[in-house]
Amino acid sequence: MNTKKWMAVLGVLLVFALGLSACQSAPAKPQTVKVATLAGPTGMGMAEMIVGGVDLGENITTEFTVAGAPDQVTAGVISGEFQIAAVPTNLAAVLYNKTEGKIILGAVNTLGVLYIAADESEGITSIADLKGKTIVASGQGSTPEYVLNYLLQKNGLTPGVDVTINYVAEHSEAATLLASGQATIGMIPEPFVTTVTTKNPGVKSVVDMTKAWADANNGSQLEMGCLVVNKEWAVANPKAVEKFMTAYEKSVKSVNENPVEGAKNIVAAGIMTDPALAEKAIPRSNIVFISAKDAKASLNEYYTILASFEPKSIGGNVPGEDFYSFGK
Repeated sequence: MNTKKWMAVLGVLLVFALGLSACQSAPAKPQTVKVATLAGPTGMGMAEMIVGGVDLGENITTEFTVAGAPDQVTAGVISGEFQIAAVPTNLAAVLYNKTEGKIILGAVNTLGVLYIAADESEGITSIADLKGKTIVASGQGSTPEYVLNYLLQKNGLTPGVDVTINYVAEHSEAATLLASGQATIGMIPEPFVTTVTTKNPGVKSVVDMTKAWADANNGSQLEMGCLVVNKEWAVANPKAVEKFMTAYEKSVKSVNENPVEGAKNIVAAGIMTDPALAEKAIPRSNIVFISAKDAKASLNEYYTILASFEPKSIGGNVPGEDFYSFGK
């Protein structure tokens, strides 16, 4: 081959090599990752990320939404508007079933936040002590009712027979009744427990339902809040998912280890309004980071129990193996 032909071949190869190099170094396509969370304990672990931001990679912007009610998040998760969301675990199962597996578990972020609070005069120290008592509670037809009924039965009590349960529409209503003394025993979640015991020092938190669950189930955990991820987006953006989970785990650790700063971030993020109450509620809100793999056994048992009471509470079926296919 003569010199001119060699030069031509080398020129073509050089152009090809430069083009390949340019393709490899081309910046990622810009995208906005939309993340939703509920106010209250479900969102507390995300506070540092909301306030300080999170780096998910080049050309990726993160946009956070804090919602007051689950239905404000549900539609956005189903439509794909939200790529990541912090929701109750039973709602995660509903979303998985409704989308036929397009929503998967990222991590469990909250254990149980339910407590029995009672006036000291009642002498309540355990679930068994509720026999013959009347309690006020919220969450009828949803997870709190099923958890309460299950634990009553595990302790030999029949709901509505051995224990009278007066359900009210809102957690805040149950809290008001306890704080005012109109009710002397109630089951309420954090941060309402902290609010009640602050307003009425005669009322104490007497039964941790998360501990009662572990005692009744040979150490399995009551996993009530989690992160869900859009599966299609996760498959296309594995590095962004990994970065998010790493940042989330760090955020959870930060809020637990430094409640004063954590409370400030929780208020700044719009998750709670009172920093003093937030600081008191943090240690009792069971904020955790448990990967999908590590959460699977307990969560599957939890879903099975919920399904035995009301299949609709988890969307009809216990999620399949693919629900746990992601997680740090």
